[in-house]
Amino acid sequence: MVVDTLENSALYYPLGKNFEKAFEFLKNNDIRKMELGRHDIDGDDVFILVQEYESKTIDNCGLEAHKNYADVHYVAEGFEYIGYVPLSRAGEPVTEYDPKADAVFFEKECEFIPLLKGDIAIVFPQDVHMPQKRALVPTPVRKACIKVRVNG
Repeated sequence: MVVDTLENSALYYPLGKNFEKAFEFLKNNDIRKMELGRHDIDGDDVFILVQEYESKTIDNCGLEAHKNYADVHYVAEGFEYIGYVPLSRAGEPVTEYDPKADAVFFEKECEFIPLLKGDIAIVFPQDVHMPQKRALVPTPVRKACIKVRVNG
């Protein structure tokens, strides 16, 4: 997992054209003004999910991993914590892999890192992660999760 700010995102262009498309989209569009939901950037290879919610307690968050997509999380407003544990230390999944959702879920044992307004987190298939966790009190969050195909 990589945590940085959007202003440093050009450092991650060497990850490939799809990551470059994702970061250029974030730089050139105001996520705060976009309609909620899915917006295609490059079909199913790169697409954005614009979300708005209150950050949640750990009991209402999922610790997940993907096989075919990396996620680029970008906080446009508010803040949250993102949990992380390497896949090799995540233990056995608690659900079957769902190919439609490209997700499998694990027990909620992980370390947490704050994501503030303007921050990005890149999570790869080997990164088990838990987005949307709150601090002591819930916080309104406006966020983008860009799905970047890396396998399949």
